[in-house]
Amino acid sequence: MKTLLLLLLSLSLLSALTLKRDRSNDTVIDNTNQLMWMDGIDNVKLMLDHHEAEDYCEALSYAGYSNWRLPHIDEFKLIVDKKNEKNYINRKFRYQQKAGYWAETAHFRTFWFYADYMFFISGTAYYDSRHKKKFVRCVRDIK
Repeated sequence: MKTLLLLLLSLSLLSALTLKRDRSNDTVIDNTNQLMWMDGIDNVKLMLDHHEAEDYCEALSYAGYSNWRLPHIDEFKLIVDKKNEKNYINRKFRYQQKAGYWAETAHFRTFWFYADYMFFISGTAYYDSRHKKKFVRCVRDIK
């Protein structure tokens, strides 16, 4: 039992170390998953519907890069931190909101009326009408 607890603790610490904040350009880098996350003031002020959020990320030129996109819901799950009871997002992110952030996937079974979002109040994925306004946090691949 002690070995299992030690292993779980080690894995938890290792996953926490995979994210690094780059203060020079307001990004968070996940070297393990080869992702760079936008982490600027727009992440807590800008609320868009899903279509606007897709367009925003695709047109974004930020931190010297222009290949930004909306993250997949599984990518958002990589930055959930249930130990951060304030809002369940990894503490490396400076600009944090408890509310929902749009994810990339719109659901065909709803005729693309609903799309995924990450709700950082609970650290849980949900889906909602694409016409509602939610926050946006763009991501890019660094492969």
